[in-house]
Amino acid sequence: MLALCGEVLVDLILEGENPLRFTGVLGGSVLNTATTLARLGFPVRFLSEVGEDWLSAWSEEEMGRRGLEGWLKRHPTPMPLALVRLDQGGNALYSFHRPFQEPFRLEGGALKGAQAFHFGSLFALEARAAEGLWALLEEAEREGALLSYDPNLRHPPTGEERGWIEAYLARVDLLKLSLEDAALLFPEDPVEAVRRLPPPLKVLTLGKEGALGFLGEEAVRVEAVAVPVADTVGAGDSFTAGLLALLLRKGYTKESLPRLSREDLEESLKGAAALAALACTVRGAYLPEEGLKAWKARYLGD
Repeated sequence: MLALCGEVLVDLILEGENPLRFTGVLGGSVLNTATTLARLGFPVRFLSEVGEDWLSAWSEEEMGRRGLEGWLKRHPTPMPLALVRLDQGGNALYSFHRPFQEPFRLEGGALKGAQAFHFGSLFALEARAAEGLWALLEEAEREGALLSYDPNLRHPPTGEERGWIEAYLARVDLLKLSLEDAALLFPEDPVEAVRRLPPPLKVLTLGKEGALGFLGEEAVRVEAVAVPVADTVGAGDSFTAGLLALLLRKGYTKESLPRLSREDLEESLKGAAALAALACTVRGAYLPEEGLKAWKARYLGD
C-alpha cells in the first residue's frame, strides 16, 4: 500500500470572462499524484481534509471513484477552492481560497503497512498541519516506508516555512522538486544547491529541458518528451507518480534506494518524463485513459 498526504481543492478552471465561467475538477498536487498511482494499479491510501458542505461530499465521492482509500479529517467549513487561469503557454495562475483553521490530526494507524509515504505542497507548510504531519512522518518511519517529498512551492518560503522544509529534507529518502522550486529556495545556484541536499535521491524537473537526478556523486540527465501542449497543469504531479511507480516496481525500498543503479535511475527518469508529457497533452491533471494504458504497458510491463 502507498500512502500520500496533501491538500484537496476543487479547481475552478476559467473558461470565459464575460461573464466568468468555470469548469470544476478535483485538484491538489498530491491528490493528482495519488490519482495517477491508483489508476496505474497501486493500492493507494490518501490522507487529507474536507469540509462539511455539499461540495465536500462531492469531493469525497470523487476520491472514491478514483480508487483512493480516504482517511480524512472533516472541518465545519466549506470546501477549499483554487481558481485557475491559464496563460497563453498553458501555465496556470492560481487564486487560492482555503477556509480550514483547525489543526490537522488523524488517528494512529493510517500508515499501517505502507510501503511508501509521499507528501508535500501547500499543506506541508501550514502551521496548523505541522504537528499532525510530523506524527505521520514518525509513523511512516516506524513502518519502514520510503519517504518522498515534493515542496511544490508557490512563493518564496518564509523563515518558518524554510525551517519546516529543512526538517523534511533531513528525513526523506526522495526529494522531487522543479527548477522553479529550487530557484525559490536557492536563488544563487539552485542546481548545485539541490545536488548537495541530504536526501539520498534528488530529482530536479527542468520543464522543456527534461529532468536531472542526483544519487550520491552520480548525476543523470534525461530529455523531455516533445508533445503538443494543451496546458502544464499536473505535469509535475504526473512526473512524481511515474517516478514512484517505477522505483517501487523495480523493487526499491527505503533501505535499498541509496544503492539505486544508474541504469534504473535513468529508466525511471525517462518514464516519469514521458508521463509528465502525457499530462501536457490534455486540459487539467487527469491523464487520458488510452495514453495511460500505453504508458503502463511500456514502462510497467502490464
